[in-house]
Amino acid sequence: MEITFLKIFFIFLAVMNISAFIVYSFDKVQAKNDRDRVPELRLILMALFGGSIGALISMKVFNHKTRKWYFKYGVPVMALAHFALVVYMWARQN
Repeated sequence: MEITFLKIFFIFLAVMNISAFIVYSFDKVQAKNDRDRVPELRLILMALFGGSIGALISMKVFNHKTRKWYFKYGVPVMALAHFALVVYMWARQN
């Protein structure tokens, strides 16, 4: 099995999306229990650097961070950009 940049990139995206889903979910639990929260900058950066799909799913599942415009509109835009990048890279590879 040959290790290519595309495979490594897909693994990176999978790890980032799973991590973002877990961190966004953890932040929701912390918010419900009135405990220390994950900083919003960290949440946004996780979405920006590849975890946008996981962040978006967590936002929808837990109804979390849906009122602030930069989450409500920013995360879906990042998700579309990441999806477009994946499609482009996959098409270019084949």
